[in-house]
Amino acid sequence: MGFDFGAFVGGMSRQISENIESAKEFNREKDFRLEMLAEEEATKERLARSSERRAQRKQDEQNLALLKSMNISDAKAGWILKGGNTAVSNYVDYAQAALARGINPDEMLESSMFVEDHNDPRNEAAMMATIRDYDTVEPFTVRQDIMTSVLGEVEEPKEPKQYTSLEAGHAGTYSLLQKAKLDKNQDEVTRLEGVLGEWKTKIEEDIAMRKEDGENDAGTNDQYFNDDSYGRIEKDQLMFALNDYDFPNLDGKITAKLEGRVGISHIAKLVAADNMEEIATVGKDDSGQEIVDQRMLGRSLAIREAAERRLTNYGRSIVSTDGNPDKKTKTFGYLKNEKHETGELIPVNFKTALRMANNGQLKEGDVIVVRVRVNGVAVDRIQVYTGLINRDRAEYTLNKDKPTEVTYKNLFHYAGDKDF
Repeated sequence: MGFDFGAFVGGMSRQISENIESAKEFNREKDFRLEMLAEEEATKERLARSSERRAQRKQDEQNLALLKSMNISDAKAGWILKGGNTAVSNYVDYAQAALARGINPDEMLESSMFVEDHNDPRNEAAMMATIRDYDTVEPFTVRQDIMTSVLGEVEEPKEPKQYTSLEAGHAGTYSLLQKAKLDKNQDEVTRLEGVLGEWKTKIEEDIAMRKEDGENDAGTNDQYFNDDSYGRIEKDQLMFALNDYDFPNLDGKITAKLEGRVGISHIAKLVAADNMEEIATVGKDDSGQEIVDQRMLGRSLAIREAAERRLTNYGRSIVSTDGNPDKKTKTFGYLKNEKHETGELIPVNFKTALRMANNGQLKEGDVIVVRVRVNGVAVDRIQVYTGLINRDRAEYTLNKDKPTEVTYKNLFHYAGDKDF
């Protein structure tokens, strides 16, 4: 068999061509991998820069809120922020000393002695001169021991309040607000309510940014109060509510003022639970979803459930004893039903009871048995007047679509059917 040189050359050419294509494919894959690695590295750098910017933005927001809590205006707080965290810490320190002496820090910064450079020692001297009348012949040599003694003249020197998170800032401000309310310092209450509102705004903005970065459950499990705040808020809200119902200085304890008014004390606890639930709602995210401190909410619901259970027992006790569970309670005349000559209680039409409640004919703690029809069957139900909108059903509309249509608020707590 002869050697086919043409076939040999043709086969070799095809092999060379295939080898060239393989090399090109290899180079293309190599270039692609390099491009992917480069893109991955660039993405990491972008994410890192984004994280740094977000962290700095969050720190700036916290510093701004801290400065404003010192009664420093937006413009001046913005100027201080440009000096960085060190400048913020220094100016907060001076502001605290000024406030302790009854000096408005914002007015202090109006002095013409201040210069644009945040760290210029003349600014330090100007603040020190404002806080304390001392020798300013050598304003650039203010010693640390002098500054410490100045800050300590009114009270022992303390570290400036630096919050490590938005949650801590919110919790700390709320604690100060509670104290101001207890001290009946209305000016301070008004100021701190404004500061608290700013913290809430920052929390809302922070959650929005975190969601943009893919943290879909941002804010869901965050706690916006510290451990001390939870107990204090609960205690204070119970005390405030009891005081509103004329149980002064009870601090949540049973006293002689409570005799015969047990039902009203449970109503007061419903008010405290409502207030705590409102406090637990810190704000709303960009979708309108409420931002809620679940621990605070859980405690408010527990107080509500306990108060409702006791209010039910109270209502049934009033009815079962004909309004006479004890001598003191009897004097308040809580049971509002008339009786037959036989002594049998006469139920009131529920429409009548609603009208009485809305017309101011009942007082907190009053109990009334009403008759309603359920699937054509008469049912007697025990209702306790609370004066609070019922959360399960807020109102009743009677004579619907008729000229006599009327809507009544449901101000009762349903204490079960009269089955005894």
